[in-house]
Amino acid sequence: MFYVFLAAVALLSGLVGFFIGGHPVALVFTLGATLIGLGIRDLVRHRHAIFAGTALAALIGWYLGGPSLAAVTALLAFPLQIAIHDYTLRKNVFLPLALTSTFLVWWQAWTHFGAVPGLALALLTFLLQVGVNDYWLQRTHTIRRNFPMLGWFRYGFELIGDELRQYWFRSDLEGWPNRDQAKYAYRSAKGINNNLGFGTKRDYRAVGEIHILPAMFPIPETESRGNRLPPLVIGRKRRKPYYCPWPINISGMSFGALSPEAVMALSSGAKEANIHILTGEGGMTDYHTKGVVRRIPFETKAAYWRALVKHYLTFKHSPLPQKPVAEVVGGGRIGVQIGPALFGFRKFFMDPVDTASGKEFRKRWTNEIDWDKIAALGDNDQIAFVELKWAQGAKPGQGGKLPKEKITAELAEWRGIPMNEDCYSPNAWKEAPDVESMFRLVKRVQDLTGKPVGIKIVVGQEKDIRAIAKLMKDTGEGPDMITIDGGEGGTGAAPAALADRAGMPILHAIPLVDNILREYGVRDNVTLVASGRMLDGADIAIAIALGADMVNRGRINMVFEGCILAYRCHTNTCPAGVATQDPRLRRGLDPEDKYVKVANGNLVAQRELLMICRTAGVRHPWELTRHHLSVVVSPMVEKNMAEIHPYPDGSDGKRNPTLGAVPADDPEHNDRFGPKLIQIGKIERKKK
Repeated sequence: MFYVFLAAVALLSGLVGFFIGGHPVALVFTLGATLIGLGIRDLVRHRHAIFAGTALAALIGWYLGGPSLAAVTALLAFPLQIAIHDYTLRKNVFLPLALTSTFLVWWQAWTHFGAVPGLALALLTFLLQVGVNDYWLQRTHTIRRNFPMLGWFRYGFELIGDELRQYWFRSDLEGWPNRDQAKYAYRSAKGINNNLGFGTKRDYRAVGEIHILPAMFPIPETESRGNRLPPLVIGRKRRKPYYCPWPINISGMSFGALSPEAVMALSSGAKEANIHILTGEGGMTDYHTKGVVRRIPFETKAAYWRALVKHYLTFKHSPLPQKPVAEVVGGGRIGVQIGPALFGFRKFFMDPVDTASGKEFRKRWTNEIDWDKIAALGDNDQIAFVELKWAQGAKPGQGGKLPKEKITAELAEWRGIPMNEDCYSPNAWKEAPDVESMFRLVKRVQDLTGKPVGIKIVVGQEKDIRAIAKLMKDTGEGPDMITIDGGEGGTGAAPAALADRAGMPILHAIPLVDNILREYGVRDNVTLVASGRMLDGADIAIAIALGADMVNRGRINMVFEGCILAYRCHTNTCPAGVATQDPRLRRGLDPEDKYVKVANGNLVAQRELLMICRTAGVRHPWELTRHHLSVVVSPMVEKNMAEIHPYPDGSDGKRNPTLGAVPADDPEHNDRFGPKLIQIGKIERKKK
């Protein structure tokens, strides 16, 4: 919108200039208006005046010597200001000064020899200065000192290295999600054919490959119950237990890490897929609760205006049309995540401050829990449960980080943080430094809200898991849910040392926690949630068979809403508008389109999970056990997963989750394979 407005102002200014003095003045007016507009925008957004100074120089030059001098002064003022700015930041003025001298040569050569010789001499001047600086003056870059000018190509190729690997040189099975997996996700989100031809590309016999063991006699697809599941009851002891319809939900990704548009699309997509979304530790915002508001179709607007004109032309004899209202898709069920930073749940007070205009009151945030806000969650029917975050898979032992490049005025106000520095969350709860105090904190939130309360952990030292299980056995209390985040988990920003090495992988952690809970006889008292690189129905089924009750997925939902795997989540330059707060990049992400794709991606996973249950010969996912899996342990040797991770309690993998009644069949929204997908471009169906 800004650029449209700027173009309109520039054209109007040019038109005024044309009537005053013809084409030269029109050009000056157009350039001047453009530079002034950019300068004003720059002053507001970036707090420096490079463009404003350029505009001022151009206007002074025009006043003193006409349009030609105006253009020259503008072209000289711009790099000189960059030189000053660059020197202030990096104490290096070579490149800006080289540009300035290049512009001077170009101006003089154009004046005396013409346009083409002027450009050639300017280019030679610039390259000569770069070569001299590389070879003789600078001493910090070895490659440029040994290979002047040519060394710059290295930095250029580094800048586009990710793009070259992603689109040209990376194999289809390299990285996560790899190209084949991303293609699967995009096609699933669009509701089109996501099958593969010619068989799998995976090395099916590679060591570590997990295979789902099909039954000789699968569950017939024609069975009426084969297209839906009973809800999983979480927190059956609470005043308001949560009946979770599907064991596939959306992981916590905060507003801040993600753009508002991305959060809205995830929230409404969750609603359409009949699942829940976690808020992330950034807190619950209107973007989570309200979701997407659909635009009023042009045909509806046109019909309204035709009827309104008819109403007045007939002297109000025809009925007055009702003004169309945008349809609010709304947000789905929400799991509120609270981390040690307490974003959204901190106490604050109003502090009087003396200013030039008199006494004002400013909000001052404390680091104390606002228990009234937590208690209020119990009265909000959209809130399904609360999750207290202890650790995150990509960076266990470190709190969340929001780079300063992403912190807008809105985010700073919401979180109560400064804008000009990185936001680091505490890495530990001061209210709960040990297991006993953790249980007390969980119990207080359970009592205040009446709803299930879970904890999010990364599995590390086994003694900590045993301490939790023992206290659950001794007290009969504890969290209603334990979310295990795998060490391979994703994030918007994490230290490489933690992301690469800290925390157990999710498929290793699930059976460890499941077995410890079984040893202490408390497995049926808690819902076990797994998170970390869950792509499709097979990944979900494997996690549940290993011991989880449900899974959360994060990164793949970002792919559903348009993520292109640019790996720029930490820079605020996400080209897809998903992990950025830059308005220019956010505008490309249309929540009205993307929420349907998020819904479809999760509906596909639901259908696939039902398909695998039928294949394995079980009625629902919680009948899956490690006996349904085998893993390649060495070349030509495969073992059953129950042999690798034996059950310690003689249960043979049986679990006793509390399940609700199977919902009635809904032929409008279900077919024999499960929930129907949403056709892109059509008005979405209403969920019951």
